[in-house]
This record gives sequence, structure tokens and C-alpha cells, in this order.
Amino acid sequence: MIYRLHYLLFFLSLGLFAQNKSELDTLKIKIDPLTTSRVVLYSAEGAQQKYISYADANDGNFKLAISKDLNKGMYRLVFDQKTMDYVDFLYLGSSFTMQFDPTKPKENPYFIDSKENTRYYKNLNAIGLKQQKLDSLQVLYFQEQDSLNINELKRKYMIQSKELATLLKGFETEKNLIIKDLLVANTRIQPNEPIRDPENYLPFVKEHFFDSIDFNNTSLINSSVLIDKVMDYVFYLTVSRDLETQNNLYKEALTHVLDKIENSTLRAGFIQALLQSFAKEENIVLTDYLFEHYYEKLPFDIQNKDFKKTMQQELSTALGRTASDINWIEDKKPINLLSIENYDHYIIVFWSTTCSHCMKEIPQLYEYTKDNTKIKVIAIGMETDESKGSWKSETYYYPEITHVLGLGKWENPIARKYNVVATPSYFVLDADKKIIDKPYELVDLKVFFNGLK
Repeated sequence: MIYRLHYLLFFLSLGLFAQNKSELDTLKIKIDPLTTSRVVLYSAEGAQQKYISYADANDGNFKLAISKDLNKGMYRLVFDQKTMDYVDFLYLGSSFTMQFDPTKPKENPYFIDSKENTRYYKNLNAIGLKQQKLDSLQVLYFQEQDSLNINELKRKYMIQSKELATLLKGFETEKNLIIKDLLVANTRIQPNEPIRDPENYLPFVKEHFFDSIDFNNTSLINSSVLIDKVMDYVFYLTVSRDLETQNNLYKEALTHVLDKIENSTLRAGFIQALLQSFAKEENIVLTDYLFEHYYEKLPFDIQNKDFKKTMQQELSTALGRTASDINWIEDKKPINLLSIENYDHYIIVFWSTTCSHCMKEIPQLYEYTKDNTKIKVIAIGMETDESKGSWKSETYYYPEITHVLGLGKWENPIARKYNVVATPSYFVLDADKKIIDKPYELVDLKVFFNGLK
């Protein structure tokens, strides 16, 4: 089956070592129809994904050299660098050929010279089909009102439940421990008989979600199973329309999950992956919670200083954060953003006279805000020594805007504090200087303020 990555993981290069041909296996990959000219191979280690190697081909036939020194277990082949679509497979110490159709994501890859991969996918599909049937019968059981039909659904459900149990019991004879562990871990615990009240179903699922998961199991650590399970539990079993309730549910889920991970290094990787997921949504309540209650309580030598610094810098401009202070001179007096008062909103715009799009939008921004005494506009000119003269001349056209010269362009301290990588960039602040919107361009800024009206 083809999958797509939905969360950010850390790509840590293992490095390539000079090896003799005798120390390598060759993985032949056939992609038909051809949709890419490059495939990239990764291994899993808990929540982290480590780069192994890549291969290029223009005819759909890829060859990947893989060291026999690598761990036996699950590996990931990413074949679309934009969407991060991937296929998982097992490397068990020998070469083989894998073929798949990227346009048919529900189809299994086809393996040559790898009975283990063929067997693994066949059994994985069998588990999935049984669980889908049980899920369908459970939904019907919730909805059915006729007593005769209810009894019939219960009978069918229990038959499917017994068949699934028989299937799982058959895995006990699986000779390959890696395959056995992965199949068991991919099994969801189902109630022996259907649950009538939907309100009782979710608590059952949450209570038994990790029954088949061992966070100390090497086969699972060297696979994507653990991180997939954790992400599903945190983000798909905790849903509420109320933001405060949702965040509290997230916290409960995080406590439940992270308490199960005893190994500090493994725990650090999962916390980092969760931090990145919440950071992507700019959920500063949960990122702050994870840093304070979990990451900063890890052993000091386990914490990644660069990761923490980078993450906190990225989150400094998240929605809800108080904006970083900006200092300038006005009428020969030092002024700073956080000390200004008596405005309902503040607009910080980063622009440059060398940016043609900026030169179109700044006049429009001025016309849109110049008569509004409740909005304060602060424009940071991202200029160089060569363009600062042009910037100075241009500012005279917009006297109601506060202009601050930001020499050094992208390396300017203000731009770095605000993570600015393009111009124009807009930040809308409320009266308390909290960032409440980051419009992509002027039309989006207008939509925001029109919405307030």
C-alpha cells in the first residue's frame, strides 16, 4: 500500500561508508507508470526517520545499495518529494525486487525474491479486511432499532470477531519474529461483542488502543508503527469543537502516551515529533505545554539545543504570541512597539523598494489605513546600503506610516526575530500586541479587517 506522510519527522543522515560489494545488498525498484526520477530510502527509529540513500532513474527502474550492517526491519521508500508519498517494506538481510503502481495506492507492492514481504502484506490486508467488516457491523449496530435486526447484526459481528481471533492466533506460528511483531501491532483490539451505546465505544477504543503495542520492542522501534499509533491516538481520538476542551483532551492524550515510553532517547524523539505537529498548527498552548512538562524534563544530554532554539524561534511569530519588540527613533526620541498604546490594531509590514510587488501594495496599504486612527502601521524597510536612499525618498509618500529602516535585508535583526523570508510580509496585532493574523498579501489583510466589521 502507498501512504503519505502527514506529520514532520527528523531526517538525520547516517553517513555513507566505503564498503565492498560483498557487504551490500541491492534493492531493485520498479515504478510503473513512472511518476518520479528519484527515490529516497529511510529507516525508522521510534519517531525519527533516518536517511539511508537515494537512487535516480529516468526509466522507472531504480537500484538502491543497502548495507548488510543495517538493522533488519521496516524501511520506507519515499518516491514523491512534494507529497512525501511512500511505500514501506521489510529488509531482512537479502536482495529483492519490488514493483508498484503509484496511481493505485490501495494495491500492495509486488515482490520478487521476498516471500517475507509478500506474506507480510497478505496478512496485513487480511487483518485490515476483518477489522473493516467489524467496524461496519458496529456502525450498523449503533443505528439499528429493530430488535430482530439487532440480534442478527450481533451474531454476524461475533462470527467476524472469532474469525479475526483465529487469524491472529495463526500468527503464533510465524517463524519471522519481525513479521509477527508488526502484524500483531497493526491489530486493533475489538470488543468481543458490539457495543450498543456510541458513547461507550470511544472509551473502549481509547482504553485498549495500545494493548498490542510494546514501546520496548525492537521490531516496532525500527518501524513506522509506533509513531503512526501515537499520532492516531493524539490527533484522531481527541476531537472537540471547543478549543479549550480540545487542548485539554490533547494534554490528557499526551500524558497517556508519553507515560508509556520509558526509554529517554526514544521519548525525546516522540516529544520532538509531537512538538513539530503542534507547531505546524501554531498551537502554542500545546507546544509550550510539551516543552515545559516533558522536553525540558528530559535528561540534559538528551535534549537537542539546536532543535529547541529553532522551534522556539519559529513559534515566536505563532498566532497568539506577543509580538517581538521593535525599536526606532522618532523626533529624536527612542520609541518601541510594546510601549505604544491607544490603538485597536497594529500592522507590521516588511517591504523593500527592490520588491516590485511591495511597490504596488504599500501605496494601497497606505490608502486603506491612512484615515483609520485606530490602526497603527509600522513598515520595516528591508534594504541594503545601496537601496536605503531610494527607501528614504519613498517613505515621504506615506507620512501616516511609521517607517523603520532594516539594513541587511534578511539578516536584519528585526526580520530574523519575525522569521521573515519574503516581502511583503504582514503581521496584524491586537491592542495587547498579540499576533492575531498573518495575511499572505494585502487582499487577505483587507478580508481580515472587513471580517471584523
